[in-house]
Amino acid sequence: MTHGPKPRKAIDEAWEIASRRGPVLDTSAMPRFPGDLLLFAGTLIVFIKVKRIRTRMTEPWEIDRLFREAVRELRAVPVHPAVCREIHVLAPWGAWQYFRIDPEGIVEVRRNGLP
Repeated sequence: MTHGPKPRKAIDEAWEIASRRGPVLDTSAMPRFPGDLLLFAGTLIVFIKVKRIRTRMTEPWEIDRLFREAVRELRAVPVHPAVCREIHVLAPWGAWQYFRIDPEGIVEVRRNGLP
């Protein structure tokens, strides 16, 4: 699978959405950082990967299949009660879906990070 450039417009839009939850740091230009955004939501630090997709996801396991490398990078972030790992996915028609990457699996969450 080839890798294209980072989805800059999607990252900017994801930053705007995530900033409603708390302060956000754009880390997309940092090499080898396990995320495109770092969100400080109260006492929680959220590592966020931003991806674009051509269709709507129906099952969280599809995230692992389509974005295997991103999931692997996020799972490399140490598990800690104060750390959360998410993938935010943008469809061509502007719809967002959000997925939390847990040690047990992948769960679709709402925009605010809650299941």
